[in-house]
Amino acid sequence: MKLFGKKSEPTNKKVENQKAEKILLEKEYDFMYESFILSSQRTLYLLLEENNGIIEVLKFEFLIYKFGYPNDEVGLPSKIPGVEIYGFSQVQNSEWIKELIINNRSHSRHSDSHFANYKHYIVRLKDVTLEVISKNYAVEKMTVEKFNEIVETELSYIKNVS
Repeated sequence: MKLFGKKSEPTNKKVENQKAEKILLEKEYDFMYESFILSSQRTLYLLLEENNGIIEVLKFEFLIYKFGYPNDEVGLPSKIPGVEIYGFSQVQNSEWIKELIINNRSHSRHSDSHFANYKHYIVRLKDVTLEVISKNYAVEKMTVEKFNEIVETELSYIKNVS
């Protein structure tokens, strides 16, 4: 099929051997309970834990993410084997990354290699799932004040100055 004059593959084609592997962090976090994210246009923070004014976050410089449905009672619509329930996983041979590559081929300067370093991460929580396409992740610690500073900075970008 051709899309915008460029050859494209059908998006319903499945990537063989898509599977997930558990990511072990230096510390065990309780991914089962309440979750909170903060997102700007390119940075996503999943708050993991707060203790005495220090917040531990899982930080992604993301390309795209999904947050919300499904919960733990439904499972993942894509049925990716190996996804850690109440945990953090990385998907190998991601169908979602393949879909993004195909979609981006309409761009005049597209190259499949632009996506070579992107990874597909999944955090399964009790009531929601976070899926992220990002080049990497980091566990960081920040003070509540730093967190509030990030929120204030983001709010300043949308402040009505008229």
